Amino acid sequence: MNMALESVFAEYHQGMLEHYDLFVRSGCDESTIKNRLQYYGMTDMQQSVTKSELLTDNQGLPYYQQAVRYMKNWLGMDGAIGGGGSSDFETDSSIEILEEQTASNLSDLLSQGEATLPEENNPLNNIQNLKNSSLLSILVPNPENLSHRSLTISNLPSNRTLQSGTGRFEDAEGEGGIAEKAFFVAYLFEHFSDASEERNLNALSYELEYILCGNRVDSENLEDTLQKILKIRMALNYGYLQTDEMRKAEAEVMAITLCSLIQIPGITEVVKQAILLAWAYGESIVDLKVLMKQDKVPLWKTSETWQLQLSNLAKLGTSEEVNDAKTHETGLHYQDYLKGLLLLEDREALCMRSLDLIESNLSIRTDECMTRVEIKSDYQLREGVWDRFQTDFRYQ
Repeated sequence: MNMALESVFAEYHQGMLEHYDLFVRSGCDESTIKNRLQYYGMTDMQQSVTKSELLTDNQGLPYYQQAVRYMKNWLGMDGAIGGGGSSDFETDSSIEILEEQTASNLSDLLSQGEATLPEENNPLNNIQNLKNSSLLSILVPNPENLSHRSLTISNLPSNRTLQSGTGRFEDAEGEGGIAEKAFFVAYLFEHFSDASEERNLNALSYELEYILCGNRVDSENLEDTLQKILKIRMALNYGYLQTDEMRKAEAEVMAITLCSLIQIPGITEVVKQAILLAWAYGESIVDLKVLMKQDKVPLWKTSETWQLQLSNLAKLGTSEEVNDAKTHETGLHYQDYLKGLLLLEDREALCMRSLDLIESNLSIRTDECMTRVEIKSDYQLREGVWDRFQTDFRYQ
């Protein structure tokens, strides 16, 4: 029986192993297992599947565990899995809240005084226009070269009702902690492409961006990924500006100039903060341009690595833009930010969206892929005397 069961599961899906280093028995249900056992000679037994595990069970947990085991084996338990982890940055919303509060305070003060800020030498309007525009239209000189491939995601694992295995294995593993998740993110980078490494034979070109964002169109996933990185860079850049007395003084001089004809108490300080936020946003746009060229950006800026001059802020994104983007020897690449963002994403979302891509690329239903089974067998020793035993198999 052991030999027959191993023979059944030796009929693994070769495409899954070749492309994704996963062992699964595809197109599998109880009747298939029993028929194949009969084929391998188990014709004198009554058999039933008591427990089974499918690749998509528990929001893809068996897939997650097998991928983690593969990467641990491939890299070694202490293998380096790359930078850009969750310890480097967080995607909190504090910078957005600060922007909203500053804009609201400025609007209220101007309304009370029935005043407006002058248009000349005022970068705030230009930055607002940039925020209302698509990032890709700002960052990519030739948007027509971007991928616009799309998925029909309504019938993929992340959206459809899935089949599930039966029973519960007592020794079932959990998802582990951040270390296991880091190995899984390393697995994703090993087996899926991103915007810097398109794979033309796959359903989508920007696969890791899809796993992160879940939109059906490549360009939408890239846009949302860049927006996430922009928030990180803006928070870090604004934090640096608060420590740079020279640049704070520049912002204050500009604020005094813009408010010279407006006699409203406290408005100069609010405008100064609005300018600092706009400056941090503009610097972040420059950072993204560097990242899009696959170059590095320092995680925390210094006076020497800061790029955008305040005088060029009003020209950013226009025909008069001054190219301030420079590369650096140290810092993080685009892929480092992508790794960090994936580490912060829910395990379930990472699993189900990557299973979407596996299905689309291999034309396979992952909720029909079995990874483990337990079978009860009844065997007649002689008339009236039966032997019952259990056999199990699991891909390791």
